[in-house]
Amino acid sequence: MKFNLRLKEPHIDVVENLKGKHLSSSNEDIIKMYVKAALNLHKNDLIFGKEREKCSGGCFGSEPQFEVDMDETDFNKLKKIYEDYDFDKYETDEEVVSKIIRCIINFIDDEPKLISI
Repeated sequence: MKFNLRLKEPHIDVVENLKGKHLSSSNEDIIKMYVKAALNLHKNDLIFGKEREKCSGGCFGSEPQFEVDMDETDFNKLKKIYEDYDFDKYETDEEVVSKIIRCIINFIDDEPKLISI
């Protein structure tokens, strides 16, 4: 499932730091690795709960940054997470999944020791 991931500058900075940590040159690989790790953590309330769902700097201020070819099962799991939590309304699946990935990136930035790769 290919889509354009919509991120804000702080999220790009986190991805860049993770690329350095894992000696990867691929934004896509880092995103897919950490999405898998977050899904495997099985702690959605911790990542997406009330204290995490609010955004800063304008919820709709994200821009398409790069294309990600994600496993369709993972893509659908991310859409399901969006449905399970009280997020702002988005128009497209691409925006929905991007929102969930931004939450994962925020969680990684706030709690780096809780997701291990």
